[in-house]
Amino acid sequence: LSANKNVFVGYHAGNANTTGNNNNASGYNALNSNTTGSHNIALGNYALSSSIQNSYNVAIGDSALYSYNNGTNNDYIVAIGYGALRKNTTGYNNTAVGELSLYSNTTGHGNTANGISCLYSNTNGNQNTATGRNSRFNNTTGR
Repeated sequence: LSANKNVFVGYHAGNANTTGNNNNASGYNALNSNTTGSHNIALGNYALSSSIQNSYNVAIGDSALYSYNNGTNNDYIVAIGYGALRKNTTGYNNTAVGELSLYSNTTGHGNTANGISCLYSNTNGNQNTATGRNSRFNNTTGR
């Protein structure tokens, strides 16, 4: 184990970490699968739980960025709020602020959602911006 400068608090938080550095995870299974990813913040139960080697991501809230595991480094994703970017698997450079914002996004990138359930149904739409509760709720693939 050569990882350093990590803080893990909670059952299985950072459990698989081997060489990832400068991570902060707090909550049940937060950043649980991470092995080599660095500079991540995961606060909340299951926050950033599936990520294995992703870096430079912020997930705050239960299940925020839960499914993410792009397999690349330097992904620059921010998910703040319960379920924000919950289903995101390979989408990158996304920002979701608000409960369930960008919830269904799987591969879309370059999206910004500010508000509860903004861009909720977006699955692979790219470079969308939505502000306000339920804004662009039904957008799936549009730009």
